[in-house]
Amino acid sequence: MSTSARTAGVVAAGDAQTARAGARALAAGGNAVDAAVAAACAAFVCELPLAGPLGGGVLVTHTADGDEQAMDFFARVPGLGGRRPAELDFAHVTVDFGAATQVFHIGRAAAAVPLALPGLIEAHRRWGRLPLTEVMAPAVELGRAGYVLGQGVAFVFALLEPIHRFTPANLALFSDAEGLGRAGSRLANPQMAQVLEDIAARPDRLLDLYAQLAAAFGPARGGLITPADVGRLEVDVGAPVRVRHRDWTLSTMPAPSTGGALVALGLKLLADADRHPFLSAAHVEAMVETQRLLLGVRDDAFDLEVRTPGFVDALLSDARVAALRAAAPGEHPQNPLGSTTHISALDDEGGAVAITLTNGEGCGYVLPGTGIQVNNLLGEEDINPRGFHVDPPGMAMATMMAPTIGVSARGETIALGSGGSNRLRNAIMATLSHLLTHRVEPRAAVEAPRLHLEGGRLAYELPDLPADAAAALARHPGAAAFAARNMFFGGVHLATHVGGRFGGAGDPRRGGHIERVG
Repeated sequence: MSTSARTAGVVAAGDAQTARAGARALAAGGNAVDAAVAAACAAFVCELPLAGPLGGGVLVTHTADGDEQAMDFFARVPGLGGRRPAELDFAHVTVDFGAATQVFHIGRAAAAVPLALPGLIEAHRRWGRLPLTEVMAPAVELGRAGYVLGQGVAFVFALLEPIHRFTPANLALFSDAEGLGRAGSRLANPQMAQVLEDIAARPDRLLDLYAQLAAAFGPARGGLITPADVGRLEVDVGAPVRVRHRDWTLSTMPAPSTGGALVALGLKLLADADRHPFLSAAHVEAMVETQRLLLGVRDDAFDLEVRTPGFVDALLSDARVAALRAAAPGEHPQNPLGSTTHISALDDEGGAVAITLTNGEGCGYVLPGTGIQVNNLLGEEDINPRGFHVDPPGMAMATMMAPTIGVSARGETIALGSGGSNRLRNAIMATLSHLLTHRVEPRAAVEAPRLHLEGGRLAYELPDLPADAAAALARHPGAAAFAARNMFFGGVHLATHVGGRFGGAGDPRRGGHIERVG
């Protein structure tokens, strides 16, 4: 039974239906965790393939009594207690982005041990207060009655069509009677709805789902997931990485996330960015230089080093920040898409949650009878920098995802995060700097033109970029201007409680929407 009083608050997400699911939980008297979990489950349905129950995620939460925790429910390397098959089901497809193409790896052997649904259930158990059946009800209804395909997700549908067509069952998830879904299409997923409804009523049924996953994606079928893997559905909960920025304390993801440390470091490097007028040539050059310095940090060893005790503290020390300013940039593989989505939720009790979810691009297979597309996180080059299938079974996989919560000395609260693979660190860092250093309004902070430096190529957006700043960026070798805002640069969904008012902004680059209650 739900509580009787409505909870005021705000939910920011990558689709209007996702945000409304979270707002519904607030209206029923739930807290920010209830809202975020409700929205995340809705995203499994209406933001496929950006998120899924058999994908991964991370979250940071700030409770009403001030306790802060970070939860890693991303993915684990499979293969515990099993022999690798003689032939892996590990294929590749080429996706055409227009200006460039990229190879994605799919198949059963691209599937890591997923923790998205167990993680959300555990977060709700620890910090939620509505019944799980009520929290999951909007997702069940969207799956059973149907949802409207949003513009941003429809773009991803079309982009990843080669992966969708890998198997007929996979293609069916993305299609209606007229073919592949388009913006405005009404799609349904009654099988996923039934799975979510069953697990909401009896969470122990999650074990049946994972037993089925091990059977369908195990060594006998060319995959790597074993019964021993799915017998260890443990999420990691611990203290977030914290950094001071002006009069704000920001909390973000610790290891094995790499993004949290890099966002925190980037903010330290941008600490005095307000000496330059907002979006002036000097300001955008300072952002380029900061990104250059971050590239010098994330080498191929960084994903392992960040797990070493004391490494992040040393990285964020004043001495290291000063030393980094003379460092040479490095390079790292990039994923032009970044199939991730983000949800931010705040309530009027002081609660805040930031959740980032991913399904990779999907491995091309659906777990039979469930309507659930399985992840391809073992096939993502950016999160497997040492190569494919080389990390030990049971290892917690690294991710760039970095949901972040900020609390000011005045008790104001913000929550944000982004999709966008390795561009998301720059999107979050820039939005925080705009919001907290330059003190621009939330919408302006989210929609400000973005830039991303990688592998000798500087990409940047032209809309709303002053002429002097555009000219400065154009002089960089390999500079490429985007004539419109583009989902390549991530999708920051920001929720704010500032000056006694709830607000925020959904990023138009990725179908962003905010929903207020009270």
